[in-house]
Amino acid sequence: MLLEDKKKLQGEQILLQDSCEEAKRLCEEAHGKMYDLWTRQLQEHQRLKEHLQSLMKQKELFTRQRDLAVKLQHHFTVSQMRFENFQQELEQTTAQEESLLQKELLVQKHYVPGK
Repeated sequence: MLLEDKKKLQGEQILLQDSCEEAKRLCEEAHGKMYDLWTRQLQEHQRLKEHLQSLMKQKELFTRQRDLAVKLQHHFTVSQMRFENFQQELEQTTAQEESLLQKELLVQKHYVPGK
């Protein structure tokens, strides 16, 4: 009876050892898969981080370009207003000079020397 129990227990021990080895193999396999997944996620995180930095640099560059464009637009508007003012002044001055020339011509036509 004891021999029979011993054989039974030895059989169970062998089954338990096989189960333990299988469980160990499955754990190692799961660990390898999880490590691979973690490594891929880490690489993806790094790639996304670098992409974000690139986008932030582009945003900064676009912001600078926009600010420069606003300044240039302001300078252009001011220059255009100055040009329009100068053009009006030139037209007024030209009109005044033409008027003075016409008056002078009239005076010269009606001027008789020695009278």
